[in-house]
Formats: sequence, structure tokens, C-alpha cells
Amino acid sequence: MPASARIRKGLLVAAVAPVAVLSIFNCGSAQAASVATWDKVAHCESTDDWHINTGNGYFGGLQILQSTWEGYGGKAYAPRADLATKEQQIRIAEKILAGQGAGAWGTCGASAGLAYDHADPFPDKPAEPVDAGMTSLTAGDFNGDGKKDLVAVEVSTGKLFSYAGQGNGRLGDRVEIGRGGWNGLKDLTSADFDKDGKDDLVATETGTGKLFLYKGNGHGLGDRVEIGRGGWNGLKDLFAGDFNGDGKKDVGATEISTGKLVLYPGTGTSDGLRALGDRVEIGDGGWNGMNKLVSPGDLDKDGKDDLIANEIGTGKLFLYSGSGNGVKSRVEIGRGGWNGISDIAGADFNGDGIGDMAAVESEPGSEGKLYFYPGTGTGRFGDRVEIGNGGW
Repeated sequence: MPASARIRKGLLVAAVAPVAVLSIFNCGSAQAASVATWDKVAHCESTDDWHINTGNGYFGGLQILQSTWEGYGGKAYAPRADLATKEQQIRIAEKILAGQGAGAWGTCGASAGLAYDHADPFPDKPAEPVDAGMTSLTAGDFNGDGKKDLVAVEVSTGKLFSYAGQGNGRLGDRVEIGRGGWNGLKDLTSADFDKDGKDDLVATETGTGKLFLYKGNGHGLGDRVEIGRGGWNGLKDLFAGDFNGDGKKDVGATEISTGKLVLYPGTGTSDGLRALGDRVEIGDGGWNGMNKLVSPGDLDKDGKDDLIANEIGTGKLFLYSGSGNGVKSRVEIGRGGWNGISDIAGADFNGDGIGDMAAVESEPGSEGKLYFYPGTGTGRFGDRVEIGNGGW
């Protein structure tokens, strides 16, 4: 337990009554503090570890007691503070500050000047980039040449296009593989789900919440098959990979209502509702604070599929290495700036057996540029190369 936590033990122990759960936006700027000040508090409380859990009853960078986290609405973000993002922890801390004052953090609050800051930590945050050119990126071999292609939906027409991979991280001319209507689908993800040697595509139909599999035929896509009845609108950021080590590709996603990461094991078939097995939880809360979940394949050369994701509050990119029965603890592989990336897709684009990434960088509501990030085999990416100028 940090020294400061021992000093103030008991100050955050009482669960607040429901009437004390106030929105920070109703409290005025006098009950707020800047991110820089909260960083000082976290440095004192947890030595800047926003995901610390030492078993002392206090959690996260600001060492918030579990009953206090729950009393001030923290479970809307994550089960415990250490499972929430930095921004989410600060937002709950702002409510505690409004309800209990800076003294809730004892000497750490005092030394950080928490009582005298009065700044809004998140003033008018800009919206995340909204795709304008191409959207819903995913990757797979859809022309049967053994090289991974990039697939995307054209926003203006709703058509699905495949950009032929050249095997060196570059792309050839695009080919239309889906006529119109693809604006009505979301969370496209690709893999060889039925083990026939051809990559397939999975997507959620937003109007019905059903999950469909579009079977790859070696030169595009065949007829679709319903593999999930309704309810898939309650999931986001679908990704595909073998995360249970059985050699079959699974479908993973974030459950919006709980923030949990869940996995639907693949059965190795495209046989309708038998294509996926019963889901398994592989991440306990906090995943609503992440987006752009993608599996590039094996990024760290350990023979297991990995997962990458962007932390919305910080704009950092993290690697969650596959463990063979889920994912391991995360490692930061990209410092800030990833909120400016509007879409990503992962695959081995240059044929070296290591997962790579393609990503669109764009301003909100504008078309952007496409970049190739080569995997290095260390769990990180090398320097990016622009492979698509405009129109993305």
C-alpha cells in the first residue's frame, strides 16, 4: 500500500449514498482539476501505475476503494478502477472530488494542489475521426493468390472493394466484390472460418443485429449464411483469430453493456448457427475504453494469434499477446496519436510470417491516407510507409 494510502485509510472507505452520486457537470469548475493535477495525484498514490492492483483494497492510479468506485458510478466503466482507462478513472475521481473534496486523497491531494486547480480535465474533446472515403477495413486472401488483400466499404456507394495484396505491403488495383448495401453492415472481420483454404468474411447486419458469414470462393465472396441470431448490435469491434489454440478461427468482440471481452469459438465449419460455439469471457471489464480491436495474426513470433487495440482515453496502442486460451496482459506498443487513426486492418501483408497492419489516418469527416506498418516479430511495428494517398 502506498504511504499516502495508509495515511488516509478510512477517508474513502464509506460507500456514498445514492443522493451523493452527482454529475461533475452540475458541480461547477470549482469541483474539478486538470489532467496534469490528477497525474500528480497518481504519481504520489501509485507511482503512475493506472492499472495497479496490489490487493490492498485500493485500485487504479488514484487508489480508489471499491465501494467508493461503485458508489460514484464507476461500474458503468469497469468492475474496478484498475480495469478502467485513465480517463474513466479521472471522471469518477472528479465525482468523488465534488462529493468529498480534495481531502479524500489526503497528503497526495494536498501536495498535488487538488483543492486549488478548478480546471475542467476534459474540455470539449474532439470527436473521433469519422470515415469519409473507405470504412470497415479488414484483410484476407479473396482472390486465391496466397497474398493478403485489403477489403473496405466505400462510404458514398456502400459497395465492397478488395485491394489486391502484392505480397510486399503494397496494394494493386481494387476490384468490386460486393454490390451496394454494405453500409448496412458493421464490424467486418475475416479469416478462414470453415478451414477450406479460402478466407471468409463475417459482419453484423445493423438492421437486424444478426451475424452473417460470407463464404470465400477464391475469387470474391459467395452467398451469405446466418451464423448468429440477433443481439450482435450489443457487441462491437469484432475481430478474428485462433485464441483458444484449437487450430480453428474464432470471433471475438467487446460486449457493450458490460465492457467485457468475449470469444465465440469457431467450430471449423460454415454450417449456419453451428459455425460458432458458446461464448467465453476472456477479458473482465474495461474494454469499452478500447477500440479498433484487430488481430494481425502472430505479431511476436510465438505461434499464437495476438490482439491489438487503441485506448481511447490516451490514444495509445496496446498489444495483447495470445496465450492459447485468451490474451495476456497488455504491453504498450504505440505512444499516443492513435485516436487520429480512423480504421485499421491486420494481416501478414508482406509474406514474412509476421503480422502487419494497414491503417487510415484522417481528420474527422474527411478522407485520409493509408499507411502500412510492418511487423518486426518483436510484438511491435516498424516505421510506417504511405501506400494510399487520398480517397481513404
